[in-house]
Amino acid sequence: MRPAWIPLIASLLLSQHLVLAAPAQAATPPQDKPASSAPDPVLEEATDLTGNVMFMESGAPGMVMVVVRGDQHIVLGYGETAKGNNTVPDGRSLFRLNSVTKVFAGQLLVALENAGTVSLSAPLSAYVPSGFPSSIVPRFGQRAITLLDLATHSAALPREIGEAPPNAPPRTWPTLQDRWKWLATEKLPWAPGTITAYSNVGFDFLADALAVADHQPYVLALQQFITGPLGMKDTGFSPNAAQCARLMEGSGLGGVGPCVDTSASAGSGGLYSTGDDMARWLQALVSSDNPANIEDQAIYRQRQTMPAAIGFDEAGPMAGLGLGWVMTAAQGAMPALVAKSGGGVGFMTYVVFAPGRHVGVFVAVSKADFAMFTGLAASANGLVSTLATR
Repeated sequence: MRPAWIPLIASLLLSQHLVLAAPAQAATPPQDKPASSAPDPVLEEATDLTGNVMFMESGAPGMVMVVVRGDQHIVLGYGETAKGNNTVPDGRSLFRLNSVTKVFAGQLLVALENAGTVSLSAPLSAYVPSGFPSSIVPRFGQRAITLLDLATHSAALPREIGEAPPNAPPRTWPTLQDRWKWLATEKLPWAPGTITAYSNVGFDFLADALAVADHQPYVLALQQFITGPLGMKDTGFSPNAAQCARLMEGSGLGGVGPCVDTSASAGSGGLYSTGDDMARWLQALVSSDNPANIEDQAIYRQRQTMPAAIGFDEAGPMAGLGLGWVMTAAQGAMPALVAKSGGGVGFMTYVVFAPGRHVGVFVAVSKADFAMFTGLAASANGLVSTLATR
């Protein structure tokens, strides 16, 4: 007798939507439609059962998965863009990146440092928005908060500054004015750079500082240095009506959030994106041709040097922190991994790759469920291990 799950797997395979596209390289002109490429049989075989099992175990209405191997990538859609609409997600389906947004702030920090605009060791007080005095930034004794502290969750700032107003749509609060007024009242509990504790607001302060340093809104700086050169036309904070029509319907924790401007949380969690854009970005992340990757993916805070490391083990034991990235050490057949997760407002997201192996995975599910996420991340990590064997 066949196991009961086999017909279910078969039906999912029949409903699965597959999108293949040629890899986009950094600093190449964006294209409206990526050129077709021959299917990579290794990617097809590796993702066939694994993707379906990940989707079923997630319990989400829909899922988009991107897998990169060398100069090939595959974008897969599962389920529905909204429960009951019979529309399978594809490479153009929009979703929320949530906290994966943070590593984009880290990339922009590297880009502006390489341009001579900022340095990682610069104090936050040097980049205070207009209308606020530099003295507004608290210190712990003589130790100031630096941009590197903000990018590595080691600025001694809390996860959030409080509860959002009841009428504020998700990812639209705190505004710049709200958080900088709050900062004037904050007393640091320990010296920056000594303890790592996950902070959303820290990355929004980082985004504010980078905007001041570059003399333009953060949204435009990110587009100029990161998303624009990669042709990521659907990755941003202010979706237009056509893009909002492609937004998958979230479920679970946070419910269905409205499709609105989320630039208030530009550093911490406001980005929208698509599978096609994530393929372009992930391809650039695993490329050995981009020298900025070395600095972006370095470990800046080693766990063993920290008196405490709070809030980083949901996808595996954290060994060190990069610029928004979480690193896990190699173990057995599993290579060292660089990863970032995101959750809330109806979505869970996860990106992971093996440095130097040219293999990476991104997955977005339209259900915010932190209990489910551990298994999802473990499956994505396992898929990287399957494809990165040396």
